[in-house]
Amino acid sequence: MVRTSLNTSVSNKKRIKTNVGRDRISDLPCDVLVRILTHLSTKESVGTSYFNRRWEYLWSEVPVLDLHFNDFIDTDFELLDFIDYFLDSKPPSLKLDTFKLVYGVVNEHSHEPFVSTLDKVVRRGVSHLTLINMVSNDAALVRMPLSLYSSSTLVDLNLYTVVFDDPGAESVSLPRVKIMQLEGVKFDGGDVFKNLISSCPVLEELTVVTHYQDDLELVCVQSQSLKTFTLMSERPKEEERDPDVVIDAPRLEYMSISDFQPEGFIISNIGLSAEADVDIVFEDVDLYEYLDVMKICNFLIGISKFQELTISARTLHVIHEYSEVTTLPKFHNLSRLEVLLIESSWEYLAAFLGCCMNLNSLILELDHIPEKEEIEQSPVPQCVLSSLHSLHLKTPQTPSKKVLVSYFRDNCTALRKILVTGRE
Repeated sequence: MVRTSLNTSVSNKKRIKTNVGRDRISDLPCDVLVRILTHLSTKESVGTSYFNRRWEYLWSEVPVLDLHFNDFIDTDFELLDFIDYFLDSKPPSLKLDTFKLVYGVVNEHSHEPFVSTLDKVVRRGVSHLTLINMVSNDAALVRMPLSLYSSSTLVDLNLYTVVFDDPGAESVSLPRVKIMQLEGVKFDGGDVFKNLISSCPVLEELTVVTHYQDDLELVCVQSQSLKTFTLMSERPKEEERDPDVVIDAPRLEYMSISDFQPEGFIISNIGLSAEADVDIVFEDVDLYEYLDVMKICNFLIGISKFQELTISARTLHVIHEYSEVTTLPKFHNLSRLEVLLIESSWEYLAAFLGCCMNLNSLILELDHIPEKEEIEQSPVPQCVLSSLHSLHLKTPQTPSKKVLVSYFRDNCTALRKILVTGRE
């Protein structure tokens, strides 16, 4: 009954005959066959029950549920009923290793049955949980069970457009979570996100993608274990600014910020040899106002802590505008810099390089080659000319690139390597 309702596409197929050649796979031990099935979706796993009697119920022993709501259209089972059936048919001692669900509804989302089913999943000791919510009606928000806040088995968590309620007096502790990806997730309370992250003592990878009207006002990342942090924005910039950012992660090794327009951005702690890829702009900033100047100053002090830095053309423009008003902070720790230059931004680069006292490697991607007069008006500072060991120029394939190559070759006293390639 279960297998035919979930896999109608194979329900009319005849069982594979085993008397034509030897079925070597079916001769494998059950635990090996079950391990093979863990690499299939649940629908595909159920479909193997038609191979022969050896496979008939093997799918039900797989500690993985990988489901899509479309699998249940025109079947005898409802999605949540199938999950409940699968879990209730197992002894309590059997743990669920992986749960992946692309969730949608034909009619209306039922809050209580959904939360109850997901609560069962969490209490079954799930280690890897992915929930992608495709319900588009904001009036029927898909909420997480409070038990998710205190899972002792969860290792990685991947959520898309769901809601975390304020846990209130409930304890928040996720002692084994190492990987967390949150996209378009709403947090019902100002400190819910902060408390969620700080409750993960072994968290190593965190990805946050903000969406329109996800109500996230502050991305506060306080973690003693975090190594990789990725922050992206899908918000329409003309309608809603991005949340402020505060990072205190003394073991951070890599940070990527894409298409972000926050009000404030503060980095208080990172790892000693950390790397960052930064695309940040500050809109509606008056650099003759003290508070606005301090916003950019705090941002620059924060990114000056990185040893390797990739910055977008937009971020370079922000740095240049700030340098027109006041002195840039020194980037003493920066040894490798990659930057994109567009249009007439050569002078922006020269201004920024003046604060890079120990730069060893420079990668420049240019959409056009600056004229010799432009270079002479905004020369590369002496501190870089004397410290630079490696130069990589990504330039248009034009004869004028030789002018730029000659400039660096003739003026960089410590230069050991020059690489010239086309733009990617």
